[in-house]
Amino acid sequence: MILSRRIALNGIQMDELHDAVVIRSVDPGVTQETADTSSRMGGAGQRITRKHWESLETRVTFAINLPKRRLEERRQIFEAVCDWARGGGWVTIGYMPGRRMYADRVVLPGSGDLWNWTAEFTIGFQALGIPFWQEEEPVAATADMTDGSMAVTVGGNVRTVMDVDLANISGVVIPNIAVTVNGRQITLTGVNLGGTETLKIHHGTDGLLRAEIGERSVYSLLTGADDLYADPGEATVAVKATRALRVTARAIGRYV
Repeated sequence: MILSRRIALNGIQMDELHDAVVIRSVDPGVTQETADTSSRMGGAGQRITRKHWESLETRVTFAINLPKRRLEERRQIFEAVCDWARGGGWVTIGYMPGRRMYADRVVLPGSGDLWNWTAEFTIGFQALGIPFWQEEEPVAATADMTDGSMAVTVGGNVRTVMDVDLANISGVVIPNIAVTVNGRQITLTGVNLGGTETLKIHHGTDGLLRAEIGERSVYSLLTGADDLYADPGEATVAVKATRALRVTARAIGRYV
């Protein structure tokens, strides 16, 4: 078993599906970026007007180490691997400890002629919502404040987002709350956070921003910045409210 070529989906190792599964290669891929440009004056050159991270695809190529005369078993193993991959989810690679990517889409191979016992098959795991490799564990900081700030050290090598939990520890309803990360502010007006409630501003595996108090969405109350972005390095998280909050900020580093 070559540990450096191990790949797992949702914690299940591919090479443990069957002894005949042989992983030939694992390519973690690279995040694809597009850029819009416009021509410069003077007849030469262009300038970049917009950049956008599009997608990331991790590929694993495998073979089935059974002779061609065992055709039925070869088919069963091929189908078992496809079933393992089909639903997508969290992908991890043996030589990238502490990192993972979320596959929103899976590109499955065709079986071809399974009589060809030397055939190889490639599965593509595509990250579309968050097209990056991510740290498995977030960095976090907690502080009690009414109108204050704290620092969070953000990992990775590309911009990420901040999740913020705001627990009302005052025992009194808080009508309005403002959260700022590195100068980008989100305000919730009329949120009326109860004396023992917690407001969670967070992101799902799709990367989309959410704001919830328990099971109740308060996303419609958000105004200001479109998200709480944080670049690698030290980020400043500031909160302003009329009563005391226990603020927990978390960031998951992202890597291209």
